[in-house]
Amino acid sequence: MTEHQLPGDMRPQDREEVGLAAASVARPAGAPGASAAMVQQDGTGAIGLPDLALAHETGLELEARSQWAYARKRFIRHRVALLGLFVLAIAGFVAIFAPRIAPYGYDEIPFTDPVKLVENPNLIAETLNQGPTTRGWHLMGTDQLGRDYLSRVIFGIRTSLWVALFVAFVSTAIGAAIGAIAGYFGGWLDNLLMRFTDLILVLPGLAVLLTAAQFFGQGNPLKIGIILALLFWTGIARIVRGLFLSLREKEFVEAAKASGASDMRIILRHMLPNTVGPIVVNATLVVAAAILTEAALSFLGFGIQPPHAALGKLIADGQQQGLATWWLVTFPGLVIAIIALAVNFVGDGLRDALDPTQRRIRA
Repeated sequence: MTEHQLPGDMRPQDREEVGLAAASVARPAGAPGASAAMVQQDGTGAIGLPDLALAHETGLELEARSQWAYARKRFIRHRVALLGLFVLAIAGFVAIFAPRIAPYGYDEIPFTDPVKLVENPNLIAETLNQGPTTRGWHLMGTDQLGRDYLSRVIFGIRTSLWVALFVAFVSTAIGAAIGAIAGYFGGWLDNLLMRFTDLILVLPGLAVLLTAAQFFGQGNPLKIGIILALLFWTGIARIVRGLFLSLREKEFVEAAKASGASDMRIILRHMLPNTVGPIVVNATLVVAAAILTEAALSFLGFGIQPPHAALGKLIADGQQQGLATWWLVTFPGLVIAIIALAVNFVGDGLRDALDPTQRRIRA
């Protein structure tokens, strides 16, 4: 038996995964002897019989680990991805409890309350186009009507996240279904579906979105989400198709066919679970793209319109006021950028974590 020495410059958290794809050797808590974990393997990467005997004699025990366990550990070590996940958790919490968190309503105008006007005769002058201040909890200022912009941004986050998640779910479902059918069956069906996918890809996206929003309805978050989803499925379709072309030649697929399994069962139970990693990563990237695209449509006046809240519409309204009221554009724009970056960071972390060949964490 040959004992492999671990490199001295290796980080402690990387030592657990050296050469082991499905199992690790760890010393139980009550076992005497060395305090550090010991890892041994033979030339093929598997633990040989002498190693098992040595493990039994020295009090070592084998602890099985799945690929999902390794993926979870790699994701936790990705500090930038954890930061992005933390930001998304805060944004999700704010979106869910927006009516309780926002200090004012979305369209609430404070100086329309007679009681407040009696208490403060200067309320109107102090409220219109007020910059960021702690007085009255106008932390992001107010607009030309005296409406609190912090509250409007909070309600805009809820709408943007809802649309983005809806687009990611629908587009991923459509793209995965088309890619799976094309990759599994191949032939004329594959050519037909992929030529249709290529046709959607070559269309100018923004022009198609503007035209579709004009003809099929605008202003409603659900309609905007459906329009975006019908254009965002092409990327995941091509990815899933490529994976299925490779997987359909594997031995476990041939075995499933020989055992009499139906095509639908092979696709759903045997092949699709092996493509979960790329699908999840692509879905996170679609969320970021949907947030930015929805904001662009709303800014151009073809997206979500009042009485629904939208961050892009807030930027458009603030842009009309000029640089004197800079906060009307800056704060909604910063929120959009921060959420999009957080989603991309999480997607980057998931890509590294779900890659079975990944052993070192870049961040």
